[in-house]
Amino acid sequence: MKEYGILTGKVLGILASGFVLALSKDKKQRFQLHQECDRLWHTIDRKQLYHVLRRLQLNGFMKTIKRADDVEGFQLSEEGKKRWLKYQLRNLKLKKSKRWDRKWRIVLFDIPELKKKIRDALRRKLKNLGFLEFQKSVFIYPFPCGDEVNFVINFFNIEDSVFYLEAPISPDYNFRRHFNLK
Repeated sequence: MKEYGILTGKVLGILASGFVLALSKDKKQRFQLHQECDRLWHTIDRKQLYHVLRRLQLNGFMKTIKRADDVEGFQLSEEGKKRWLKYQLRNLKLKKSKRWDRKWRIVLFDIPELKKKIRDALRRKLKNLGFLEFQKSVFIYPFPCGDEVNFVINFFNIEDSVFYLEAPISPDYNFRRHFNLK
């Protein structure tokens, strides 16, 4: 079952990148299409691919495009784009550098009570990514993560309420100990 999740992620990723996944009913055309996408096709089992495509289409995450040359193409629907973003958020991970540059990445936010669910979801995600909760609305991480934090901020649509800083902190002994830094 997990394999379908990975495959679904690959298919959603291809469709999200703007590529129209095309499948032909004609074996000769299908062979040509498969050659064009050789790298991808080697990693995907055909039966699983067709199963995933049908499931995505039945759930409304993908729409079919019929071309004049009897080739069926698939594109993400608006729901599919939302699903892809959720998939990316769920699988988001922060990288750890071998050397620490002695700067702390600090996420500060002031999200109103009206958006309490979003605020709590942001807290959970930051903790899940490995941030240390310094205060209820201040989280700290030692390695570069600006792109990932921006993705999370944009996903929750809270750009006006969240700040990302890179700065030294002194004293930082407890933080260094928490992250096993020297």
